[in-house]
Amino acid sequence: MRVGVRSFLLSATSACSLLLAGCGEKAPEAASESAASSVPGISPSAAPGVAFNYHYDFALPDKAIAGVQEQHAAACEKLGPERCRITGMHYALVRNDSVSASLEFKLAPDLARAFGKEGIAAVEHADGKLIRAAIEGQDVGSDIAAAEKRGSDAQADLNQIEAKLAKGGLGDRERAELNQQAGALRAKVAAERDAQTTGAVRLASTPMTFTYAGGGSFVWGDNPFAGVAQASWSSLRTMVALVVFIVGIGAPWLALLIALLVLWRVLPIPRLRRFLLRKTEDE
Repeated sequence: MRVGVRSFLLSATSACSLLLAGCGEKAPEAASESAASSVPGISPSAAPGVAFNYHYDFALPDKAIAGVQEQHAAACEKLGPERCRITGMHYALVRNDSVSASLEFKLAPDLARAFGKEGIAAVEHADGKLIRAAIEGQDVGSDIAAAEKRGSDAQADLNQIEAKLAKGGLGDRERAELNQQAGALRAKVAAERDAQTTGAVRLASTPMTFTYAGGGSFVWGDNPFAGVAQASWSSLRTMVALVVFIVGIGAPWLALLIALLVLWRVLPIPRLRRFLLRKTEDE
């Protein structure tokens, strides 16, 4: 009876261990899929006439930022200048040898969402992570439609004025006023056309900005002591710099004091030494 119970317990324990092991192996993959699926994105087809502006902020180890930035730039160049153009780049070492960088693109609207996801995947592959995402949109389509209507109305008024001027029989004052009105309407029509062109250009390309931050401000991977080690190293460097600063200020004065003491000991003028000693005793 005892042997049967023991065998049953061993079997149950083994089964539980295998189940937990299986769960442990699947958990990271599930978490990764969940993180990837939670990446925000908006398809241009879901919001026609809206000009989007994408911003992604990444946190990476300092040593990985340059490589990821180059990878993102290469991905844009691979698409060709008509589909993706690099419009700005920034890379700098800041305090404590931390890296600050950014990359700016102009993308075809239908590629922006996929390009952003691929950029995030490259960052995560380099042990980094997305810390902020913002997708801003402006209803440029409505602005274009409004500019088109204002331009059409102004053109209709201009046609009426030009028709009156063409008939003739107008006094000088009336003709001057009509010419002035016609000039203002022509300027308005041109301005509304420019507004339509500007809106069309904005709809034709989507700005995207990648910002990269390092400096040990975040905990990388599963190591909870990475941030503590970085802070300790930074504190040690600050302490050493302070000590060197203090020594640099005090060293010349200390050297001068030692020189005076040496001169006092080896001064070959006994009378002057006795005179100074006697004067000191009198005081």
